[in-house]
Amino acid sequence: MLTIGIPTYNRKKILELMASSLYESNISIPHNIRIYDDCSTEYGIEELKKIFPTATSIKINEVNLKADKNTYQMYHDFLLSSDELLFNADSDLIFCKDWLVTALKLFPKTNGILSLFNANSHESYRQIDDELCLKKTIGAAGTLFHRDKVSEFLANIDSFDNIKDIDWRFSEYFNNVGTPIFCVNNSLVQHIGYFGQHTKYYFDFGRNYKIETVNQGQIINDIFGSFIDDIRNLEIERTKFMQTVDKENNSIFFHLRRIIVLILKKLLPKKTFDLLVKTHKHKE
Repeated sequence: MLTIGIPTYNRKKILELMASSLYESNISIPHNIRIYDDCSTEYGIEELKKIFPTATSIKINEVNLKADKNTYQMYHDFLLSSDELLFNADSDLIFCKDWLVTALKLFPKTNGILSLFNANSHESYRQIDDELCLKKTIGAAGTLFHRDKVSEFLANIDSFDNIKDIDWRFSEYFNNVGTPIFCVNNSLVQHIGYFGQHTKYYFDFGRNYKIETVNQGQIINDIFGSFIDDIRNLEIERTKFMQTVDKENNSIFFHLRRIIVLILKKLLPKKTFDLLVKTHKHKE
């Protein structure tokens, strides 16, 4: 049996798009959808039941744990189940139609770890065949794990209270023990979120991801439209800020420069500081 584990936190519209893509894909293989909500303020359990009507379980954290601890908790709970495989989904993924069928076909060729997201930010270092490559690092989102690897990883990292950067940690751990990290050449999932607990105005594209349905195309179109609008609004706010600074005769930057000078004067030897000031005045 497979667990499709989905950590969630706000971003209701993104989550609804993700769910529509998930249910549009072929997930007829026996599975459990398990939701781990990190104390969202935009929706509650009843709305999550509507978004994921076939969810086996929905867990709502009493406090916001942040992404790393919420993911850690998801891994821990998975080991309490009888499921053999964990797919670490995310609230901002969309899926190829046969992503799960393809992943399960490829999984026996791996050592228990397979990323379905060939992210440009994580370079491959060895080509295995037309379908698979090896990577030193992968993200947690979009990765399929055998329960033995989840158990091994949790047994060899920091405690829940100290966990940080969990996907970098598991990449580091498996590299250190010589376990190869497999990744598909052609991405089976794609990120659509650009603002969340771990991201801010940043897209990571899956190599060779194919848009297969009208719904997927519309999702990509809407997300990029929102992204462009947000960037435009940021530029408007930046312009307003700079105009305010200009009206105040650059008072903000004046004070920042003054603070920096005072810090340098305290830290640097007098001769070095005097030379720095002399050089700066000469440039001006």
